[in-house]
Amino acid sequence: MQTPFLSRQAPTTRWSGAAKTKPTTNSEWRCTRCDKLLGVCRDGRMHLRFARGHEYLVGFPVQATCRGCGTLNHATAPAR
Repeated sequence: MQTPFLSRQAPTTRWSGAAKTKPTTNSEWRCTRCDKLLGVCRDGRMHLRFARGHEYLVGFPVQATCRGCGTLNHATAPAR
């Protein structure tokens, strides 16, 4: 069973929730329902990171199910 996000300590990497308040050069892709970070757009591709070191660079369009709330999210092109 997953631990609720609020009880976890925030990591100090760019994947933390603190990145929302700081301007970034990369476009963040967040869940439309719970605002959880799903990926980061880099050089026209989406960078996705999962547990145990799984990382992917994928092209558009991208679909992903949020690991937090289960909502299906879509990104059709890099955000400008």
